[in-house]
Amino acid sequence: MANSNPTLPPSSDRAAIVETLARAFADAGEELFLVGGAIRDALLGEQDLDLDFATSARPRTTVEIAERLGLGSPYRVGEKYGTIGVRIGDRVAEITTYRSKEMYEPGSRKPDVEFGTTLLQDLSRRDFTINAMARNPRDGTLLDPLGGEADLSAGILRAVGDPFERFQEDPLRLLRGVRFAARLGFTIEAETWRAIAETAGALSSVSRERIRDEYTRMLEGSRPSRALTLLRESGLLPASVPGLIPLTQMTDHGPRHPLSLWDHTLQVVDAVPPTLALRWAAVLHDIAKPATRTHEPSGRPRFFHHEEVGAGMARQILSDLRYSGDVIDAVVLLVETHMQLHSYTADWTDGAVRRLMLRLGTRTAEAIMLARADAAGHTLGEPAHNAPKFDELEARIQRNQNEEITRMRSPLTGNDLMSRYQRQPGPWIGKIKSALENAVIDGELSPDDRERAWRIADALVARDV
Repeated sequence: MANSNPTLPPSSDRAAIVETLARAFADAGEELFLVGGAIRDALLGEQDLDLDFATSARPRTTVEIAERLGLGSPYRVGEKYGTIGVRIGDRVAEITTYRSKEMYEPGSRKPDVEFGTTLLQDLSRRDFTINAMARNPRDGTLLDPLGGEADLSAGILRAVGDPFERFQEDPLRLLRGVRFAARLGFTIEAETWRAIAETAGALSSVSRERIRDEYTRMLEGSRPSRALTLLRESGLLPASVPGLIPLTQMTDHGPRHPLSLWDHTLQVVDAVPPTLALRWAAVLHDIAKPATRTHEPSGRPRFFHHEEVGAGMARQILSDLRYSGDVIDAVVLLVETHMQLHSYTADWTDGAVRRLMLRLGTRTAEAIMLARADAAGHTLGEPAHNAPKFDELEARIQRNQNEEITRMRSPLTGNDLMSRYQRQPGPWIGKIKSALENAVIDGELSPDDRERAWRIADALVARDV
């Protein structure tokens, strides 16, 4: 084993990093290849590529090589599964020992792995041909024993080998297939599609966290409606997130809305920016319409309080997927307030606008984006007729933001009230603080005017609030 200690290039020089790592592994008598998505994306002309490698070296050897390169302490969390992470400036390279087997036990988030000895073994157990290519970093040779480059050029997503075996090894690959097909705009090869449809139920064995992560990637991608369409057509939607099924069950949406509820939802989710909370809010904003549907004597459908019922359904769906509390709360807020924005008219007082702003907080801009997309999503490509009212609302919100809306709170705290009136905590405090806050919002009381606030509080207490 050679004792070379090359100088590591700057993290911005990806090619030089790859070359240095390749030379260090070769000096140690080991193979090292760029693999997977990095190869696929490079052939597609994408930049800022990942640094993922496959190597003949066992994890302990990879750690030794990294330490000789002066990379500090490698990330060894995945060492049991053959993966060592090394930080190079602001980049993290993942170097994984060849695998001949990778299986996931039901409900597990970690694979059962057997190390292999050749690159072909490693590529042959990967999911799709477009992800089963490698490049020799020393001479740039593309290694493509499974036809990935041809499928990439033809726009075809094809499982490696027998698709039923690939999906049995890890059923999450069912969702990955949809994600890649949606993101790249590819057609799923016929046998691969048949295997996806026939084994969709296997997703029940996959942990909710892994399913969540795939949905996150799909919704944050450039073609979320395409992903949702493939999920529905393949049977993966009920197998992964059954709470979304109500969206597919209402084929009409009322006389003023030419689209079905599902098609409306697809338009809305494509129309909002690709942030996680906003995309999920677009998917779920009308989730309760089937459950709340009633009809007027004329036959016109109505959906009273669907935003409130939908907020509860959204919380359940996202909680089941193990999303963080921050994400869940953001989506629930956007779902339960979306009809409030639709109800805006020019005769709203500034106080009403401020109340909306206080309720939405940092999600105000997203709420307007959702309302705009929702309004436009009821048409067949024409501009939404009520877009001007959202322009006006946005302008009024901007004016109010200049008045430091976040300071518009009650001048008196609960402790202030209990101390002055010598009373125990109870609903009375909330009533007084609410009255004071409303006075501030309506411009009748300054947030700093405690003297006048006490006069209002005294009058309320005198009326036995």
